[in-house]
Parts: sequence; C-alpha cells; structure tokens
Amino acid sequence: MKYLTAKTLLAISLLSLSAIGHANPSTQQVIKSAVENPDRPDADRVKDAKRQPEQIINFFNVQPGTTVLDVLAGSGYYSEILSRVVGEQGKVIIHNDKHFLKYYGESLSKRLGDGDRLANTVRMDVSLNNLELEENSVDTIFLILGYHDFFYVMSEAEKINVTKVLAKFRQFLKPGGIIGIVDHEAMAGAPSSVGGTLHRIDPAIVKSQMADAGFTLDGELSILQNNTDDKSKKIWDIPGGMTSRFVLRFKNTK
Repeated sequence: MKYLTAKTLLAISLLSLSAIGHANPSTQQVIKSAVENPDRPDADRVKDAKRQPEQIINFFNVQPGTTVLDVLAGSGYYSEILSRVVGEQGKVIIHNDKHFLKYYGESLSKRLGDGDRLANTVRMDVSLNNLELEENSVDTIFLILGYHDFFYVMSEAEKINVTKVLAKFRQFLKPGGIIGIVDHEAMAGAPSSVGGTLHRIDPAIVKSQMADAGFTLDGELSILQNNTDDKSKKIWDIPGGMTSRFVLRFKNTK
C-alpha cells in the first residue's frame, strides 16, 4: 500500500484494460474468488448479503489489470475486494476526506497494515474539491453510499462543489470509463438537502447531475431495492440497515 497526501500526489498512469462491457467468464471467477477470499475480515463478510459485492463489481465491469478510484471509500470494504480483482497489474486508489477519516480512518489503517497488505493500493486522504489525478488515468470510479454526502455540509469552507468534482471525475476517467454509483434512495422529488439530514438522495438528482456533467446512463440494477423501506426516515432508523438502494452505471462518452 502506497500512501499519498494532498501535497504529494502521484501521477497514476498504468497500462490497463478498458472497463467496458460485461465481465467475461474468467473475470467473473476472479470476482467470485476475491469475494470468497478467506483473508477478508469477518466484519466485511457479514455485510455481503446486504451489499451483494460480486454482482455489483460485475455490473460495474471491473477487470483484472485496471485502475479503480474508490471515492469516499470509508474503511475500505470495497477497496479490499477490488484490490484482489484488479490484481498485481492493476491499482486501487482509496480516497477519503476529513469527514470520512473521522469515522473510518482507524479501521482503514488497520485494514491496510504496514504496507504489506493490499500492496496494489494507493491511499489518498484529501478533500474531493482538491483531488487531483492524471487525465485519462482511471478505468472505473466507485462511489458507494457516498453521493448523498456531496450535500452534507460540515462547514462552508468544506462544502463540496459538485459541478467541479464531477468535472474532475470526467477528466480522470478514460474514454468509455465507468462510474458506478450505489446510494440510499430518497423519496421521489426529495431535495438534495436530505443528503445531509436523512443521508439519502433521489436517484433522479444523480441522473440529472451526471448527465449535466457529460456522462451517459449505461445501466441500472434493482438487486438492492427494498420496497418496505420507509424513505422518510434516516438510514440508521431502518431495521437492520436494509434501506432501499439504487445502483446506477454511467459511461464517460467523451
């Protein structure tokens, strides 16, 4: 594991496969093996039924040898699986901002160890507004349960500039690259401000903002939907954390 601060950013430029199309049978087996790897923490495994990582990673077309940016990765649940999927020829960039590090920094450090674990990962602790990577250097961006946090305002100085951040994502991604978004679903028509109160987001807002940023909606998946979810409640008030979650795949068509 390599560690990058905001002041010491590396230019990530790797020879990698383009993350387009559905995973072939051999890639599906790689993903399955990564999820079933016995070295994964037990605390991660108990989340699998609720998150369905094998199907999600397959849907977002992650391939061995590619570069993945895991945005607002938290403790690194997906980062670890992705690290094993992309393999030695690939790279996973684990991103968190100050807010996420407050809650997940210690557990992420424990996951990564002294650098000998998940050696193909790069850690970047920096505000999304200040995130910088080389143009056309990323195959896939994962944004799992974090889009609503674009609207969680800690302070005016730390407010995320959504238009600026999405433009950065488009710059980082290779042509044809994928952004995979999973988030807690808000009621239809709910304002973006519920991202900071209920910690949910209306998928229509995501689709609209992504389209404005130049991305093309490339697919939707319903496996994480829960029709019993009361979307008027905070996500922590839902029994078992079984919120209804939307899954959207966007393609960079520049």
